[in-house]
Amino acid sequence: MILRGYLLHVAKFSLAAALVAGQAAAATAQDGVDEEAADDNVIVVTAQKRAQNVQDVPISIAAFSEQQLTDANIDNVLELTSVTPNFRARQSQQIATTTLRIRGIGAAGNTAIEPSVATFLDGVYVPRPGSIIGTFLDIEGVEILRGPQGTLFGRNASAGAMSLKSASPKNEFSGMVRGEIGNADRYKVDGYVNAPISDNVAIRAAGLFQDFGGYWFNRFDGEQLGGSKTYAGRLSLKAEFGDLTWVVKGDYSRITGDGLSNNDFDPSSVTPAQLAFFQARLGGVLPDTVLFDRTLNQFQESRFIDKHWGISSDASLDLDGYTLRLINSYRDWDNFQNDGDVSFTPVNIFTRDGAYRSKSQNHELQFISPERELLGGALDFVAGLYYFQEDYRIDEQLNLGPGFCNTLVPPGPGRAGCNAQLAAGNGANATDLDFTQDVKSIAAYGQATIHISDAVDLTVGGRWTRDDKDALFVQLRNNPFAAAVRAPENQVLALTEEKFTYRISLNYKPNDDLLFFANHSTGYKSGGFNSGGGATPLLGRRTFAQETIDNYELGAKTTWFDGALQANLTFYRMDVGGLQDRSFDGVGFIVLNAGDLRQQGFEFDTVIRPSDNFKFFASIAYLDSEFTDFPLASGLPGIGGTQNLTGQSVALGSPEWSGSVGAEIRGDIGTSGTGWRFNTNYYFQADLFAGAATDGNPQTIQDGYGTLDARFTVHGPDNQWSLSAFGSNLFDQGFCAVRFPQPLGAAFGLNNGVFPGSAGIRCTEGTPRSYGLTGTFKF
Repeated sequence: MILRGYLLHVAKFSLAAALVAGQAAAATAQDGVDEEAADDNVIVVTAQKRAQNVQDVPISIAAFSEQQLTDANIDNVLELTSVTPNFRARQSQQIATTTLRIRGIGAAGNTAIEPSVATFLDGVYVPRPGSIIGTFLDIEGVEILRGPQGTLFGRNASAGAMSLKSASPKNEFSGMVRGEIGNADRYKVDGYVNAPISDNVAIRAAGLFQDFGGYWFNRFDGEQLGGSKTYAGRLSLKAEFGDLTWVVKGDYSRITGDGLSNNDFDPSSVTPAQLAFFQARLGGVLPDTVLFDRTLNQFQESRFIDKHWGISSDASLDLDGYTLRLINSYRDWDNFQNDGDVSFTPVNIFTRDGAYRSKSQNHELQFISPERELLGGALDFVAGLYYFQEDYRIDEQLNLGPGFCNTLVPPGPGRAGCNAQLAAGNGANATDLDFTQDVKSIAAYGQATIHISDAVDLTVGGRWTRDDKDALFVQLRNNPFAAAVRAPENQVLALTEEKFTYRISLNYKPNDDLLFFANHSTGYKSGGFNSGGGATPLLGRRTFAQETIDNYELGAKTTWFDGALQANLTFYRMDVGGLQDRSFDGVGFIVLNAGDLRQQGFEFDTVIRPSDNFKFFASIAYLDSEFTDFPLASGLPGIGGTQNLTGQSVALGSPEWSGSVGAEIRGDIGTSGTGWRFNTNYYFQADLFAGAATDGNPQTIQDGYGTLDARFTVHGPDNQWSLSAFGSNLFDQGFCAVRFPQPLGAAFGLNNGVFPGSAGIRCTEGTPRSYGLTGTFKF
């Protein structure tokens, strides 16, 4: 019904477009920006709903063009971390729990929680970041906006926003085909074709196929793991009729594989006696206990299927300098994942089936004034109305394996009864969880810039948002021996919230090369419901309240020596109230409003171009993190309960220092236009808490580390063809993306051995060394 209504809406707009069809649109003010963007030294962004040079936008932005992404070996959202300090993208065992963080602030991992970093694809809000983690397809730019962006970007941009922009059709015939081979049995082919249909209409089709064998080897069954296959495509149409420009895009992706991460057990987290007891409980066979050797040892029958498709319409009407813009979209995400043994051991204790389905629609109407024309050039504004709706559903089953009873149930009548239940076929679907949620959000916003003088601007904006959520949580326990992991529960849930957020900015631009700014902005992330099951009913704790952010920034963007030097610096302070964080109960995690958090520091980036053939860049971030109020923090795994972490610097994903430095060198080969290019980037970060819950457990600290990436390219005239050799994490630096307690650690005797509260720790290993060759041909 939603999709049919949406397509009818698009059809009506198509008729309206035809009725106003006329001559091709004349050149607009956008052309000046397009010409500027043709300069390799200039990046154009739309962070303020207008196309602007990134150096003219008074917020902290990391922006990348398509070529920059390619040269940095950035192929997906997760890899953006290596080139963007104070931004972290993390995927754990489940795609649905993918999280994004900016300045250490992000979602707590509950699959139904709202993100703190809003994700946009072609201006359309994507509610579940896990749905867009696949390989980039025909992406021409990425913008990462640090700090609250609620005024213009809306709901759940409380910590920042990430905007992906796919290429739109152009009025020319062109195309590209690219092939790639790499280690770990990786093969990829992608490309696009762009063609004009008439003077006013153009079409673009892009496609991708990737086959990846996986980095990991499972000693349990001798299989290669972590692999996937990806099929993706996008079809775009652009029509220009007089003052009307209309772009329609449809995309589809399907990813299949085993979905396994390498979660090795860290033997240093327990005593030798505990490790021996653990081994005995598992029948004499331990999971893999050697970190970063690319092997694991666990029972697995894992697989996942991830499907994502959407359609969007973006229509802009030029009304004598004013722009009326209407964006409509529908997106559908369907993810099924069958995990192997969720205790990550060689024994089939219990497995998990999880299905996630999100169907969402966005509708936004914008009204944008011309720049420096109103009131004698003294006023610009952007205003809009917004509607969002999502149906979200989670189905989860836990299945008791043949090793459940003999591993977890003490010898005696209880174990015999448990095995009798399994023999009777009551192991499968031992627990059944169903969570359904309907979200409706409406908003009205406006932002005005007052040009006090030629050099001084005052920007004031505000947004009113109302969120309505209704949900049903049902958890059944079909096998009494599953009581250790799940408890029956049935709740009808409802939540309504309203919030006004705002932004105030004072900017001073004495000339085209210097910009100084001071910002105060607020952010809001709606409350919600715990969607996960647990060993005890959550009752009133299943609902948590909204999270708010107050942000202060003082910054400068500067360009020197005719563009040879560019240096930007932003100081910030973010005060988070009602932080939505999660606590570990021995089996799973629950989200609650944990307390208040202060994140402050600075972000510095520079680009130095001493010649046309050499470029050096550096981006450095400093982050001082402290909980100003955290009296009910999650207790250490071996103790449980709560603890007071007020005044502690234990926030997740918040390294004190992080950064990337690199260079690009170019040269010619002969005089025919053939040349070469060498790009390198070194990413580093200091120690950080990499746990799955904020409990201050020193066992979850990931020591500081660095990774080196490089790419060497030989190309023909005008880059018509190119051949590249690339490598990421060239020195094969091992690191833990997540460090979390061993599930069922108490039953395995792994708690309180090293110190009171300690636990056996699992390490989700980060991506090891990768390398390969890429060939590209353009026409």
